[in-house]
Amino acid sequence: MRYRVSSAVSHISEELLDSYTALPADEHLRADHGFRFRAFGEADVKGDLLRWEEDSTFFQGDDINDYAGGVRRKFAPLGAAARAFAERFVVSRVTREIVDAEEFRIGCHQIRITAAGERPGLPAPEGFHQDGFDYVAVTCVATENVSGGISLVRENTPDGEHLVERTMPAGETLFLADREVQHYVSPITPKVPGLAAHRDVFVITFSLGETTR
Repeated sequence: MRYRVSSAVSHISEELLDSYTALPADEHLRADHGFRFRAFGEADVKGDLLRWEEDSTFFQGDDINDYAGGVRRKFAPLGAAARAFAERFVVSRVTREIVDAEEFRIGCHQIRITAAGERPGLPAPEGFHQDGFDYVAVTCVATENVSGGISLVRENTPDGEHLVERTMPAGETLFLADREVQHYVSPITPKVPGLAAHRDVFVITFSLGETTR
């Protein structure tokens, strides 16, 4: 499997939808205007049990991420609704069909990208990239007044064949075998001029065979 599209509608609660409005700004964003809001958490998974880290930092090497790699990034912790979504998602039948392991580590990124006026939002400012994990699951939780935001996946070669080009609807998940593909999401702008736009996603990374305890 290089990629798989599935539905996460049943895992999305009203509490999760509402929680995106409280996300703080991403202080590690390198831009002249703030368009990304973010929370983060990590957990060890053993069977159907998740044990959350109380204090997490996110690190990617600069060989993986030349935009923000090489720095330990600290984000606001996930709230209860976000953790509940991750717990439902990780133990679901579809996830366990793809992630065929009893013990692994997850990283959870709750992200809102905004756009307004002449200022676009960049879901992937680093361009086509990998995240440095075994699997990545990107769920589109909600969108509002969005134009753009096209998800693209290509083979992991400089001139790799494009495998996916789609605008993800709310509730859809795109699973990626992260070591085999590269992915990107195009900038978003307001569909209706004069009104703000946002795209809410939940990204879960999976590291097989890695737990802290």
